[in-house]
Amino acid sequence: MSNAGASDPLKHPLKAAATAAGSLGLDPRVMQKASLFQGANDGPAITAAKITGVVAAHQRKDDGPYFTTNEGIPWPDPAHSLNVGGIPVVSDVYLMQKQQTFNRSKTLEPRTKAQFLQSEGQKTPVFVRFSTVTFGKEFPDEGRNPRGFAIKFYTGEGNYDIVGLNWPIFFCRDPIQGPDVIRSQQRNPSNFLLDGNSIFDFLANVPERQVFLKCLWRIKLTPHCSNHAGMMFFSDHGTPVGWRFNHGYGCHTFKWVNAEGKFVYIKYHFRADHGQKQFTWPEAVKMCGEDPDYSKRDLWEAIESKTPVTWTACYQVMQPEEADAALLGFDPFDVTKVWPRKQFPMHEFGKLVLNKNPENYHRDVEQSAFSPGSFVPGIEASPDMLLQFRTFFYRDAQYHRLGVNLHQVPVNCPFMAASYASINFDGPLRADSNTAGNPHYVPNSYVDKFSPDKAECPVAVSDNILSRQSHHFHEGSPSEYDQARELYLRVMSSDARARLHTNTAAYLKWAKPEVQRAYLGQCWAISPDYAKGIYDALPEKKVQLEDVEMSGKEAASKGKCPKFMPKSDQQRLVGKPVTPIQ
Repeated sequence: MSNAGASDPLKHPLKAAATAAGSLGLDPRVMQKASLFQGANDGPAITAAKITGVVAAHQRKDDGPYFTTNEGIPWPDPAHSLNVGGIPVVSDVYLMQKQQTFNRSKTLEPRTKAQFLQSEGQKTPVFVRFSTVTFGKEFPDEGRNPRGFAIKFYTGEGNYDIVGLNWPIFFCRDPIQGPDVIRSQQRNPSNFLLDGNSIFDFLANVPERQVFLKCLWRIKLTPHCSNHAGMMFFSDHGTPVGWRFNHGYGCHTFKWVNAEGKFVYIKYHFRADHGQKQFTWPEAVKMCGEDPDYSKRDLWEAIESKTPVTWTACYQVMQPEEADAALLGFDPFDVTKVWPRKQFPMHEFGKLVLNKNPENYHRDVEQSAFSPGSFVPGIEASPDMLLQFRTFFYRDAQYHRLGVNLHQVPVNCPFMAASYASINFDGPLRADSNTAGNPHYVPNSYVDKFSPDKAECPVAVSDNILSRQSHHFHEGSPSEYDQARELYLRVMSSDARARLHTNTAAYLKWAKPEVQRAYLGQCWAISPDYAKGIYDALPEKKVQLEDVEMSGKEAASKGKCPKFMPKSDQQRLVGKPVTPIQ
């Protein structure tokens, strides 16, 4: 065997790297010799030998001294995106790489000048997709999970999507934690088992999730059980009776803009005309075994039999001058919070009616694509940080799943639009007229059909500093728990609280002691009775209540780096009107 070139470091990546670093007097492998850069230099044969045990010495544990990007660049913080005035920016390479990797990590499953809201009695075709959020298709419909509630409006000005849930708040408010929300509820990648430890560990390190459930109760005004993201998740709302007996929520705050450029902030609510119903945990477990497809079957049969399936569409409205956390006592742009209904009452604006089942499940349901960024003129994003980024990454995920020409799938086609002349050309499986004779670049000297009067309404944010500084009003403060505490102590009935305790304990028993302590500490910050109720329901006591109480005193700042937490009253989300320059 020839050894020619063995002395040339450029013929071997590790030697090349060592030689380059050696010229600076450094060895890049010193800090992580065992893991060898996550096995990047092993190749398939050596890797196969290690995982089958043919090669006994196999280092799997990550021993790198700090987290990095795929390019080995140090990762600064897990909970704060790069932003200006609380609006995330595309120059955040950490956020973009994390989300785009997540989008591609698996084969994915799936009053304004807005014209369709102008005329009383106007009918707009819609497509609605219901889903569990984190379970795969192999899981029973009635497993404990958030439920997706997505609506596509086929309007005369294009397709408008509302992508929400069956409760009015979300699990995190900074987009850099979005993939972690989903991953924490998915199966363990090592053994593919459901992982109660990861669910509770993540919840314990994201204090804003503690408000998750409380928020729903204020809107609903019907006591059941829950607590925060954990509250909502572990309440009976985590096991609804199918799809029909759920309210739907847009979750985020949006802007409605009139023809003069004036705007208000709104929240969407779709209230089930047939009421809300939930299974208790034992009932849900029973249904999972008897009819794993219960939710799909119930909805399909109701529509086929012409049983009314309807929701009343409502909104809450807030004037821009009211939208100040310092005045309200809560952040109106924080997706982990709700707007109190007494302060911002409901107004009806329409009826959502389901009267036809899809003709083909794969074509019409699996290939449907929704994006919170599919706005029509007159509806825009608020300074809600998570919404600002969702407008990008949902469509990015759909382009990965279905391709850039997903609009050619019938369910995604804007067939009601008064005009369709896309300036986006080519791409795989393009089957329409493509450029339709227009130049394939803009601007050009031949065709100018842009609509400057449809541009977004300008707003002023709190500052002009580019940084990872948090602009979330409640971060690190005991006020993080105010809404959840009111829900638990004043809104929920004693029976609802009891079910919340037992439902949570049924899952928490699988968590490690350190995770139980941290999670119960978050519950303690809401109410000591809440933590004690779960603790008493645990079949095995792995931690002491005194330790839980100590954890509760530190709960509000868990998972947050002090360097990036708000330092002044000015560091908060705002979206103020701007006087146009004449």
